[in-house]
Amino acid sequence: MATAVIPCGGRGTRIASLTRTTPKELLHVAGKPLLQWTLEEAAAAGITRAVVVSSPAKPEIAAFLTARAPDRLAASVVLQSEPRGLGDAITCARSAVGAGTVAVMLPDNLFSAGRPIQQVLDAQRRTGRAAVLLAAIGASDAATKGPTGRARCRLRDDGLYDVLAVAPKGRSGERFDLGIESAAVTPIGRMAFDAAVFDLFEAERQRLAPGEELDDVPVLQRLAAERRLVGVLLTAQFFDVGLPEGYRAALAALTPGVYP
Repeated sequence: MATAVIPCGGRGTRIASLTRTTPKELLHVAGKPLLQWTLEEAAAAGITRAVVVSSPAKPEIAAFLTARAPDRLAASVVLQSEPRGLGDAITCARSAVGAGTVAVMLPDNLFSAGRPIQQVLDAQRRTGRAAVLLAAIGASDAATKGPTGRARCRLRDDGLYDVLAVAPKGRSGERFDLGIESAAVTPIGRMAFDAAVFDLFEAERQRLAPGEELDDVPVLQRLAAERRLVGVLLTAQFFDVGLPEGYRAALAALTPGVYP
């Protein structure tokens, strides 16, 4: 059984100019908070359990989950005491997830159509490998995307991609770097792993310098180097709503309604 792990413990510094005191996960797009879009995507993909990793500084997240209308998705909250990186947030859900599949869903990644997590889970089940969503970023929209690392991939006969290498992320506050290319592919915030991924994160934690955050990229890099990572290329439009530019683009493009 897959459990959605939804990290919401970050400070939201990239979009602080718009959020003020509201957690970015509760910003509205097309009449719904970002977190609600993520929960609906999970439910539409057949996921029945979600673990929301929140912060002690964001009691509004737990209040929102308590107040939401009952549906087939049971959502619980675990706390990340300090925002120590995406990898650390994922490990906070370990005891709640147990031995099942880990479906990581970042609520500040929003899509114009489809259920990307379902495609990523399907890829993980079909191949037995970890799977990640890939987005093709061009020069026209690089300024609305955060500094995720470029990926080197190879198309497979089944339409998926073998992810061969993943570059490090850029610094916080930067935008996506195309390098010398006119377009590039990058992993974004929909991932599926088996429960062994928690041990990979803990192994990476042991390598950290004091005060260094535990990110997801070192684990993706290791899986890629060991040929244990496949990618699903996104066909819908992708909005990085953790950035003011991406949030405004989503507001302009999406209209009210249920998740398509």
